[in-house]
Amino acid sequence: MRVIRFDEGFRFDDPNSFWGDPSYQLEPGDPGYINTGLEPGATQPKTNHTTMSASNETPRNLKVLLALGHDFAVGLTQLQDVIGMHHHRGTTVLAALAKLEGDPAAPAGSNANKGSQLVFKDCENTLDAAQAAMVALSDGAVKTLLSGYRTLMDGVNGHSYNAGWAAAGFTNNKTAVPSNHGDRLTLLAAMRAYLVAHPTHEGSLPQPSGPALAVTAAAALALHTQFNTARALVNTLGGTQETCKNLRDADSDGLFDEMSGGIAEVRDLLPANDPRWETLGLNIPANPTPPEAVASLTLIPAGTGKELAAWPHARRAASYRIFIKVAGIDVDFRFVDRSQDLEYTIKGLAAGQDISVYVLATNAAGDAPPSPTVTKIVGA
Repeated sequence: MRVIRFDEGFRFDDPNSFWGDPSYQLEPGDPGYINTGLEPGATQPKTNHTTMSASNETPRNLKVLLALGHDFAVGLTQLQDVIGMHHHRGTTVLAALAKLEGDPAAPAGSNANKGSQLVFKDCENTLDAAQAAMVALSDGAVKTLLSGYRTLMDGVNGHSYNAGWAAAGFTNNKTAVPSNHGDRLTLLAAMRAYLVAHPTHEGSLPQPSGPALAVTAAAALALHTQFNTARALVNTLGGTQETCKNLRDADSDGLFDEMSGGIAEVRDLLPANDPRWETLGLNIPANPTPPEAVASLTLIPAGTGKELAAWPHARRAASYRIFIKVAGIDVDFRFVDRSQDLEYTIKGLAAGQDISVYVLATNAAGDAPPSPTVTKIVGA
């Protein structure tokens, strides 16, 4: 059960909606819930909706904001002079979009040409790669050397923690190799210092394959230097990524402000029942019509028992409802969830299940026809 907000596309004639103080809507699993999903190809019932006013609120979701921005810019190009737009025009919206998506007129390869969204994604990917490399080093060569050092110290100090283990760099009354990457770096430095002071405790340990492991002060120093460099790179790239994110967020806020201002200006110029609102990709405030249908849908494996559903923005959509049918389990399509994003991760599936999924765009006036239905094997 969820409390109804008047900007989320609820209908007065929805059989799952109950109006009062507070107003609420039943969801799947609630007693009395009615599945209102359509089979693909079924006809949307024709009813006379008493709809709530379409507020045309500017979306915060960046993917939706970008899609609406393009629709709005195209519409403004057609109507701005006719209806008297002065402050917010097609050129100002396109300029705000270009900051995020890239300006083709800017020098090739420049940040301005790429756009702040792509620059941020590049920074994010570079950081992810550096973090993965650091973790691989820590869980690989670093852990192997420290495990060998621990084996030698076990022969020197015995199995139980004591002053000898502390002198060798093992802390917190533990003789185990730490799992924390920073603690491993600290132990590498302690290992080097200890073996410099106690060279007779250095050794060589046979490995399951390849050459023997040299547990020496020199090996600890070399690996400490390599590991420290990897961690420093992660820290540097983390700062760069944060800068890129801040710039992207500033441009996102700029587009949001441009769109909000533009919609407010249109509100002052167009009557609430003027059909030209739809030319701008917006709802007619006094008499909204259902959104266009979602044009396409993709399903991508997103981990064990998960599928990522993604779709393009549908004009005038306030939100989207996701439906699924699992072969051999569901007799009919069932409602999964409502999303204001352009993607949704379906969870709780089993590898190998045969699933069919479609999406309904919805707003205050009702539902669009279903998107194309996608059928696939989970995990494939």
